[in-house]
Amino acid sequence: MLLELFQDESLTDLSHQGLDPPIRGRLCGPCNGIFYVDSEDSSGSGLWNPATKEFKLLPEKIRNKSSLPLYYEDSYGFGFDPVTNDYKVVVIRESYTREYYLEKFPSSLVIVYTLRTDSWRCWGSLDQGYTLLGNYCYTNVDGVYYWQAGHGVHMNVILSFNMATDAFQEIQEPDYDKPAYSTRLILYHDSIAFSTVHNVEKFLDIWVLNEGCWIRQFKSRPLLELRNPVAHWKNGNVILDSDNDQLMLYDTNKQELKDLRFKGTGVCYEILVYRESLVSIKDGIGCRQHEEHLPEHS
Repeated sequence: MLLELFQDESLTDLSHQGLDPPIRGRLCGPCNGIFYVDSEDSSGSGLWNPATKEFKLLPEKIRNKSSLPLYYEDSYGFGFDPVTNDYKVVVIRESYTREYYLEKFPSSLVIVYTLRTDSWRCWGSLDQGYTLLGNYCYTNVDGVYYWQAGHGVHMNVILSFNMATDAFQEIQEPDYDKPAYSTRLILYHDSIAFSTVHNVEKFLDIWVLNEGCWIRQFKSRPLLELRNPVAHWKNGNVILDSDNDQLMLYDTNKQELKDLRFKGTGVCYEILVYRESLVSIKDGIGCRQHEEHLPEHS
């Protein structure tokens, strides 16, 4: 995994510097400038603030001992609970036991970490087994984290977790044009959005979730170079990954495509909007810092 920081918001100067997480693994974030990092080996997991260079190694995760899985996969969510002023990590562990091959879906154990207590707790198991599709961007909006999910082999629902209420919700996908070879959750104008790329006509379609309903934002002209949308940029622009591994900027208002003149060595999986933060993650200090900035009520 290569992590590069581009400092020019206009995307005119594409000079960049590398960022090196303290442990190698998958990133989830940033939330107020903080990332959750889960290692690809036995190094554990932690919270990382690149601006302050703080890294907090988290306690070992709770394991389900009721049955021994043949293997398991973890999906992550990371966000801030505005009610308790606490940072939370939610892990959905898909356990594949021998029964999986009979029932065709995994069991889903949920564990939650809170920074204030510096501990994991078992939330319980979801009523239904889900197969979760890894997100390609940070899909946290207003304290709610979202995943693409499905029952068995069908990726056909959105699963959300509310950091304040600890509640899951299942949301149906929008009624988009099919067939689509790419469906992704992205952020669009600070809202959760569902994007698709049509398999035949190669147009980009973006829907935004508004008060429980999906509203189509736009449908692009055919974009023959398009592989996947990877990020929403300013003024309605979308950054696209092309078939020749180049990044393109698509102006949704003018329907124009601009080559950003940045060519990588492979597929660009995600682009994150990062703002530096001085929030401390040591010993729950970040939670208290947020409390100190709360408005007073008479």
